[in-house]
Formats: sequence, structure tokens, C-alpha cells
Amino acid sequence: MYGLLEVLYDKNKQNKFKELYISSDSETQLLIRSTIAESLKDCPRILKSNGFDWLLCSLSSYHKNVDDTIRVYQSIIRTFYSIDFGLLTEDIKWKNLNSIADESLVGISFFRKYIEEMNKRRASPSVEYYSKAGSLAFHRLGYDNIGKDFLGWTSFIEKEIVITSVN
Repeated sequence: MYGLLEVLYDKNKQNKFKELYISSDSETQLLIRSTIAESLKDCPRILKSNGFDWLLCSLSSYHKNVDDTIRVYQSIIRTFYSIDFGLLTEDIKWKNLNSIADESLVGISFFRKYIEEMNKRRASPSVEYYSKAGSLAFHRLGYDNIGKDFLGWTSFIEKEIVITSVN
């Protein structure tokens, strides 16, 4: 997060932000990250090395509780390292609930058009199917708020976090 502050503010304001951030509770820290994300919307440059910080700041601007925001953040980070659609592994076994939750959330959020196209062309499962699977997986994992607001999370991520390439 501190690298993002360098893009936005002079040294004096950076130090004040850091002091405020360190002395705040986790709810206030997410609110500060949300403020940074809003400020970055008008900033023409974001350094590549601050991508994960930018992602957490952007997710914070959805104004959900800390546990849910961090869990969604973890879903995105974990899934970007290896994404695979479907509910079965290559060994024809059921995937674990964390994988289903993460891949459904990220798949719909970033690859909705691809899923829709595969559904039309090859009769692959629809976006609604993955939405229900992801929502149910989050409920079963104990993240009821994410499960209830699964469509809200995917819509927010799809709108606010635009990626140009994944590699």
C-alpha cells in the first residue's frame, strides 16, 4: 500500500497516512485502503509492483466486512496462479470447496464472456450454474455474507477491477 501512496501524495501526506493506518483497527484500515482506491481512479499510472496492494484497495471500496474482503482477495490471488474451470479435477474427483468457491468467483468476475461463449458453443455450464456453485461453496465454507452477495461481488469485481492480461 505504501508504494501506492508514493504515486498519490507528497512525503508529508504519506507519513500522515502511514501513521493513521498503523494506529487504526482493521475496519478503519480497509476504509483507508478504499479511499486510496478512489484516489487512484484519477491517477494515470499505477506501478506494476503494487498490483496486489491496488487489488486489496479496490476490493475495500466495496465496503464489506474485513473477513469477507480478505477472503475474496485471497480467492483472486490464489486463482490467478492456476485457474481451471469446472467442478472435477483431472483425476475425475470432486474439487475441494475452496477451489470451487475461488474459481467460480474469479471465473465469473473476469471471464464471464468466455463462459457464456463456451456455454453457447459447447454446452458447457452456464454463468448461472457457476454462480450457484460458487455461492453454495462460500456458504458451506462459513462465508455466508459472500454466498448471499455472490452476484454483487462478481458484478463489483467485473466493473471495478479490469485486467488487460493474465500471465
